[in-house]
Amino acid sequence: MVDDEQNMRNALMILLEKQGYAVCTVSDGEQAVATLEQGEVVDMIITDLKMPKLDGIGILRYLKSKRYDIPLVLITAFGSIEAAVEAMKMGAADFITKPFNKDVICHLIDRVFQMETLHEENRHLKEILRKDRLIYQSASMQQIMNTAERVAAVSTPILICGESGVGKGLIAETIHKLGGVPERPFIAIDCPTIPETLLESELFGYRRGAFTGANNDFKGKIRLSEGGTLFLDEIADIPLNVQAKLLRILEEKLFEPLGSNTTIKINNRIICATNSDLKQLVREGRFRKDLYYRINAITIDIPPLCERSEDIIPLAECFMSRFAGQMKKPISGLSDPARNALLDYSWPGNIRELRNVTERAVVLSRGPRIELIDLPLELRKDGSRNQQNRHNKLESTEVRLLTDALEAHAGNVSATATALGISRSTLRYRMQKYGL
Repeated sequence: MVDDEQNMRNALMILLEKQGYAVCTVSDGEQAVATLEQGEVVDMIITDLKMPKLDGIGILRYLKSKRYDIPLVLITAFGSIEAAVEAMKMGAADFITKPFNKDVICHLIDRVFQMETLHEENRHLKEILRKDRLIYQSASMQQIMNTAERVAAVSTPILICGESGVGKGLIAETIHKLGGVPERPFIAIDCPTIPETLLESELFGYRRGAFTGANNDFKGKIRLSEGGTLFLDEIADIPLNVQAKLLRILEEKLFEPLGSNTTIKINNRIICATNSDLKQLVREGRFRKDLYYRINAITIDIPPLCERSEDIIPLAECFMSRFAGQMKKPISGLSDPARNALLDYSWPGNIRELRNVTERAVVLSRGPRIELIDLPLELRKDGSRNQQNRHNKLESTEVRLLTDALEAHAGNVSATATALGISRSTLRYRMQKYGL
């Protein structure tokens, strides 16, 4: 709050603190600039338009020159509305004329903050929008969905475990959306993809000048997730020094951006995911024990795709429909050999590999269906091996059945054939085939 009239400053400070805001007051624009230069974290500036020394327009020019992304609201007398409108053209968030009542100023501040939230969400839209959606038919995934629905309404930390590519991120997004306010931010960080030296600043944000190359303020992913969900994928890759700060957020909801002494309180939910054995990493001293016990208050284990074969074809058909639409190809289904090959394959890369295989098949397909030849060679080979294994199992079962029946009838072919419901010639053919 910047105003050269002390009564105005005090009145607004009392009003806004009653609304739950933390307020810093200064008497002119130069003090406002000095406060920002000292590293104070400011989410909004409310300033009088006309002041001695540096006025409201001067503060706005300073913000633009330093590329500070802080909304500025001007307070102006009725006779200076034209100047306030010009200030909005320069980038001011809004203005309000004196005298005003408390409801007007509170409504204006709420609206500006809402606009800032929308602005941030739009900037990060590519991070929170994904084309995949949960497709499943297996009982194990239905059980996971039941758990997701039960935990979505609470802010307790959640740990999602599973192999790479099983859809941990989609489960996290589903929990977020089931929480009742899906329009709130969902901010995801893929921890292994961010260099260790940058992960701390990416998470906690920083003030301009906090380190070499920090030319502008950056709020950080934690602040961007305010009111929503922060998803930390592959949390095992977070270094120990950052783990300590993350523990404080989980326990106290407090942190400081790099280069700032301002403590910020955050209201968000944290969902973590890993494909590592965190218990083993704790034993090896590579993961904090206290953080481990804090993040796994609720654990969801996602089985690999090979253990839920009921989901393979529905997923493949979903991917096929999407890619065929994108490529404008009239593909309507899978041939039986292609379907069997997909079911027979072991899918070490899980859903991610299935998506890539389906996309490749759509690209190569020349007809109305995906054929076996459209699939990668390893799927066809793996399918053949699995099919052969099934044949071997069937043959061994048949041998055991015939042997038991022959023994039960003392080797009498006619009696055995009658008991099995087959002809004598069929039984003799089977005996000859298996050397019985």
